[in-house]
Amino acid sequence: MKWIRGIAAFAAAGALALVAVRLAEKPAAVAAGRSALVEADAIDGEKVAEVVLERDGVRYRFERRAGAWQQTEPVSHAVDGWSMRQLIARVLKTESVRSVPLDAADPAARDKALGEAGLKPAAARIELREEAAPSGGATPRAVVVELGRRSLAGRAYARVTGDGADAAGAARYQVVDAGLHEFALGRDPKEFRRRELFADLGEVDRVVLRTPQGELALARDGRAYRLESPVRSRADRVQVEELVDALRRAKSSGFVSDRPAELSAYGLAPAMATLEVDSAGTRRALLIGDAVSIGAQDRFGMLDGTTTVVRLPAAVLAPMLPRVERLIDATASGVRIRDVAGIEIAAAGKRLSLRRETDGWSASVSAQGADAAADAASDIAGSVERDAVERLLKALVETRAASVELSAFPAEEAVATVTFLGFAGEPLDTVRIARRAADGKTLLENGDGVLRAHGAIDLPLGAEDLGFRARAKP
Repeated sequence: MKWIRGIAAFAAAGALALVAVRLAEKPAAVAAGRSALVEADAIDGEKVAEVVLERDGVRYRFERRAGAWQQTEPVSHAVDGWSMRQLIARVLKTESVRSVPLDAADPAARDKALGEAGLKPAAARIELREEAAPSGGATPRAVVVELGRRSLAGRAYARVTGDGADAAGAARYQVVDAGLHEFALGRDPKEFRRRELFADLGEVDRVVLRTPQGELALARDGRAYRLESPVRSRADRVQVEELVDALRRAKSSGFVSDRPAELSAYGLAPAMATLEVDSAGTRRALLIGDAVSIGAQDRFGMLDGTTTVVRLPAAVLAPMLPRVERLIDATASGVRIRDVAGIEIAAAGKRLSLRRETDGWSASVSAQGADAAADAASDIAGSVERDAVERLLKALVETRAASVELSAFPAEEAVATVTFLGFAGEPLDTVRIARRAADGKTLLENGDGVLRAHGAIDLPLGAEDLGFRARAKP
């Protein structure tokens, strides 16, 4: 039986010799443990200002401008900063689990090995480039990573080339975890884009909606807003805040086409409506087009300056396109009660003058329309009830109308005029009051062409309603 053991030993030795010859002819993959795909000092991730992703024959360029990311190729569009930070971080944190040497002496074998790994040509190419130094100093560093095919067990092939590759790295490729491949290749590049229609919207200075029916213009006036068109009037603070909030939250529900041949096919040339928003000296315009399909409420849209058609959900559009009546302040006057020092009421042929005193309101009643001498002689001095004046002020300054109408004041149905005066005797505002015979509603208007209609309102206007008491003559 010894001869059998001898034969077995001889065969084993021959097999080991054959393996040694093969190893000498072609280097095998070397397991070197986990290491960073990109050297830690190759580039500073915090300073990366440009990312280029090439895949599927398309070049996608992303640039960081003033802290915000923007896609500049093949289309221009705002980009989600989180997605860019994730892509940069995944490139720099990708780990190699095995290094595979390339045969530098045999170009054909080298190309074959790269082809088998999906790296010649590469499935994708990612370039990271630092921002240029403001003083024109050192050249910005760059790193280029080529992605190959995916392998089994969550592995894939990759290779560092360009400025970020050292001499040893250029002569090998890496087996890496497939997380970077999944992020860069497994998702639609459109998912990098921001869906906000007005991204990073700051303080809104002006909103203009243009439609075939006319123009609605809203502008900021200090801390408040005013309507400039179709009427010049005070804007309702709550409604404006809801509008601005809707603009900040507005998002498209998807990207329809990047470079459509005919914008008219989407109702965007010309647009059915245009929504312009001014903020921090920048104007952004949203073009609103046709419905996406028959019977649908969603519409096509496009941000001016881009070439991408997006889908605008009806639920997003509705709060951004309010009716002008909803934006108008429904109170009759915008004065503040604490600023009112006097009230002049002209009604029923009488003029009632009220003046704020430390302990209430003084008053005088005169005949309206008399000449100066007769008017002065007919003045009756006295006082009115504080509660009645407060009710009048509340009705004209705080009470909201049941409805708002864009219509001329019906002068033929006028019943009174109320003028508020400041502490220097200056006029602050004037409210005209009418009662419409057709429906019995009380109409309030303060020179803006807007009728604020009330079905029932506590509005003490006459001397008797205000509890006037004549002062006893000395």
